[in-house]
Amino acid sequence: MLNAMNYVDRLLFGVTQELIKEDLGLSDFQLGLLGGPAFALLYIIAAFPIARIAERGNRVTIITAAFATWSAMTALCGLAGNFLQMLIGRAGVSIGEAGCAPPSHSLISDYFPPAKRTTAMSIYGAAGPVGALTAAIAGGWFAQHYGWRSTFLVCGFVGIMAALLFRLTMREPVRKSVTSRPTFLATIHLLMSKRSFLAVAASGAVAGFASYSNHQYMVSFLMRAHDLQVGSAAAVLGFATGGIGIFITLITGPLIEGGRSRFPGIRTWLPSLGLIWSGCAFCAAFMVQDMALAIGLLLAASFGQHFYMPAMYTLAQDVAPPTMRATAAALLIALISLVGYGLGPPVIGLLSDIFAQIAMVTHGTTVSECAAASSAACSEASADGLRLSLSLGSICFIVAGLLFWLSGRTIEKDMHVEV
Repeated sequence: MLNAMNYVDRLLFGVTQELIKEDLGLSDFQLGLLGGPAFALLYIIAAFPIARIAERGNRVTIITAAFATWSAMTALCGLAGNFLQMLIGRAGVSIGEAGCAPPSHSLISDYFPPAKRTTAMSIYGAAGPVGALTAAIAGGWFAQHYGWRSTFLVCGFVGIMAALLFRLTMREPVRKSVTSRPTFLATIHLLMSKRSFLAVAASGAVAGFASYSNHQYMVSFLMRAHDLQVGSAAAVLGFATGGIGIFITLITGPLIEGGRSRFPGIRTWLPSLGLIWSGCAFCAAFMVQDMALAIGLLLAASFGQHFYMPAMYTLAQDVAPPTMRATAAALLIALISLVGYGLGPPVIGLLSDIFAQIAMVTHGTTVSECAAASSAACSEASADGLRLSLSLGSICFIVAGLLFWLSGRTIEKDMHVEV
């Protein structure tokens, strides 16, 4: 529930952004800033101190406070009247969500031994696609019928109620006693000395660039390029990232843990192949003109996209001693957020605006003419710009797959620590 609501509040902006763009008069680049740096920068800054507190304090209490904070800020986003107000609201959401993953990963590692940890992480990770499915299906339907503002307000209220339920039902496990705890710099130094950790962190960051961009602009792409309504476009996103994502994420743990005796390298080559497949399929999906074929390729791409997350987070926990696990999760998430959220959406949005302006010239119109009155040529140019930028961004999945494969060369050596 916790991780699902985390993703609902995070992805709801991308589902409703075409409505927000029209209401607040924003460009694709501004949408990218709201979906990227507005979320990523404070998320990264807040994640490390929260993780260090979680190494010593009550993680359930920390998560509850974070849960309530990001839910309240989600509701405030529904009251935004301009770009700056939405920017502040998104920044508030990011501060709250920074307190979710690091203490949650630490809790899971205390509850489950290494042999069962990948499956546990898969179950926890499956809540992400559940949240994506909820944001897309329920959020898209609600936004189409009641507007984007009401959608944010209702989502925030539900989150606050869920935070109270989490506090009443979750218990803090007994920690193993330790004689000393490493400093923050010592923890970072140890983690950065693990080549497998660096490889999967780089892979996650590069994959995040493409993944978070696709999440934010998928509904916009389907609405512009294939003339779908927001509810229908969100349903496609929900099934691709949610329905398929839930299934793949849940089977990743059993596949890896069950196959390691026969295929020792499965924990790295399975995610690697999945990422490479996704990159190829996404590139094709954004470029084809036929709607049915495009949707089919989007769904096919999703089958490979979700193998790497459980394997990546489990590896980070396996190479870290118990007193460093929350910080290991925070470092990994910070790197992914910096490149994925911080650069992905704004870069793709900026490229979309640039390519759209070039397409306008090709179609015999100008930016000023499109701003004054929308036309078929303007709409087609906007769709072409987003189509090309998303295709280029999806190449990052292929690069990420190669990086994940490299982690397999040193993983056994790096795991020679207490887990």
